Amino acid sequence: AHVDINVELALPTFENHPILHQNSEFCCWTMSFATFSRVSSRQRQQMPLLLLLLSCFPAITNGCTNILVTPGASAKSEPMLAYAADSANLMGYLYHYPSIESSSSEKTRKVYGWDSGEYLGSIPEYNGRTYNVVGNANEAGLVIGETTFGGIEKLTTPREDAIIDYGSLIYITLQRSATAREAIQTMIDLTDQYGYASEGESFSIVDSNEVWWMEVIGRGRDNPRQGFVYVAARVPDGYVASHANQARITTFPRDDPENYLYSDDVVSLAKSLGLYESVSGDEEFDLQFSFSDVYDPVTFGGARFCEGRVFSVYHSIVSDPKDFHDKYADYVRGKDFTSRMPLFVKPSKLLTLDDITNAMSSHYEQTPLDWSNDVGAGMYHVPYRPRPLVWKYEEEYYCNERPIGTQQTGWNFIAVVRPTMPPPLQAVLWFGVDDTSTSPRYPVYASSTEVSSAYGGVGTQDGNPSPLLDFDISKAFWVQNMVSNFAYARWEQIYPVINEKRRSIQEDFVTRMAHMDDHALKLYESGNIDAAVNSVTDFSVVAGDELHTVWWKFYGQLFAKFRDGYEINEKSGEASCGCDVKSAGMSKDWKKRIVGETAGKYKVTGMAHGNGVDDDGHPIHNDDNAGPNMSTMLRQGQSSAFAVQESDVPKSDESLKASNKLKLKALQ
Repeated sequence: AHVDINVELALPTFENHPILHQNSEFCCWTMSFATFSRVSSRQRQQMPLLLLLLSCFPAITNGCTNILVTPGASAKSEPMLAYAADSANLMGYLYHYPSIESSSSEKTRKVYGWDSGEYLGSIPEYNGRTYNVVGNANEAGLVIGETTFGGIEKLTTPREDAIIDYGSLIYITLQRSATAREAIQTMIDLTDQYGYASEGESFSIVDSNEVWWMEVIGRGRDNPRQGFVYVAARVPDGYVASHANQARITTFPRDDPENYLYSDDVVSLAKSLGLYESVSGDEEFDLQFSFSDVYDPVTFGGARFCEGRVFSVYHSIVSDPKDFHDKYADYVRGKDFTSRMPLFVKPSKLLTLDDITNAMSSHYEQTPLDWSNDVGAGMYHVPYRPRPLVWKYEEEYYCNERPIGTQQTGWNFIAVVRPTMPPPLQAVLWFGVDDTSTSPRYPVYASSTEVSSAYGGVGTQDGNPSPLLDFDISKAFWVQNMVSNFAYARWEQIYPVINEKRRSIQEDFVTRMAHMDDHALKLYESGNIDAAVNSVTDFSVVAGDELHTVWWKFYGQLFAKFRDGYEINEKSGEASCGCDVKSAGMSKDWKKRIVGETAGKYKVTGMAHGNGVDDDGHPIHNDDNAGPNMSTMLRQGQSSAFAVQESDVPKSDESLKASNKLKLKALQ
């Protein structure tokens, strides 16, 4: 989806400005993601700083992250594709397109925009049998993901007769293609014939043998030629790639069709629009042309909010993280756009499902963008902030970070494609909904003919608006949001419990799926293919239903354990509740911050050191230190609900000590 940025500011009117356009829905002025790169120096000087910031940010607040792992970089020699579909208006559904057989060219298929839900037009149904599609994978072992980069404004507005948007392009292609190379050609053919109705996109296309990365952008509203220009790069075996809403393919060879494909007008279109001047004068040998630098130049937003996520992936897997940090930290901070990161990296070890799970849970831990320790993170080190990403304070502009793990994810998956298995058993989606760092995932075979009712649903790309205001406890999307939103309040205490639960669930499913693989493979090899498919379908449906039940129960356990700021654990033999109730209090650093920022506002007077409470806020019952000082302290708390009147305080020393202990306990 679109780049995940929005801005909370009022702007002046520029009715005739050559660069700006008005979005009446949001009542603000916006500029497309890469427009600023085309603004002249004179124009930049005339624009307020706010507009320069907005030049990086579209108004729609979506975003995605992809990680591509080749067979040679995988511990099991199985390619993987991780994908998070991040949008606050996207419902977490697992889509299903059953295989259909059509012999009539008169049947048509309606196409709707995945982002907008608007009807875009109709195209003929495929003449023949389509592949069964579950989520973003099909029964032939093909998986497709994407992230939107937008691109220069000249090319982000499609022709009026364009029908195929990027979401429909994915699902139609999955229905009609068996391999990555077939998918690339299908995407080209569909958009050449019916038009491309979206902005710039990076597509991840994976089959059992090859991993491809394709970047595209439309030819423009006034271009007589439909479709998009593109460059597609095959990720070298043994390497890992990632993209996150910023075009990343730069220069590319023209004589290596095994590893690079490109449209015949990818350079000439740029020249015709005045975006690029050939160095050599000969397009065929002009190897200086860079797709990203021409069609989606890096800006502050592209580096900080988009490439930063790629940095977090690469930094976690390269052999020398310190060297990688030193080379590219300023780039992802938005300070130096010249030090572009490599397109692919070789991991220091072969990667597992757990490794990709961890990468997709990143909040920039142990990177220069880690934001879990500043004042915005609060006392529980929460790696989330309220939107918008860019905000203003006393005429200066600041930003929040945008990590992979984010609150507005609709759904996510880690796809594993097993080359040693027959096609119906090759692709498995480890599917989850909501935040990638908190959501548990369950295995779904891509040949499944049904999906779990807790996860299944119809998306906007099929003309159905997301029911985001209809709370439904029977849907995993809502239950998983309940868990994650509960954790956001006390992240440091609750998240480790969630993460351990996710780990144990995944571990259990891995074991059970191994048994299912053995069973289904025996059926397949005996010629009973339908029985094999039925078996993996039943397994996938039960797994989803079961996980939903488990996670709903887990939410109740979390709520009971961490309610009201306490941590409550079972304690055998405890008479009052069978539990141990404790409060973690505040860390020493947080106490120091409160004391330093409040100038003694909360200082307790008349209490000797060591009397009353310890450094963690727990009562200390020290009779030797009790006395009139405590009485004074209690009387001074008159604004408190526990304020004590002088007449209420017992006069004898012994009764004073006992009363003070009770009232101090109440204050705790």
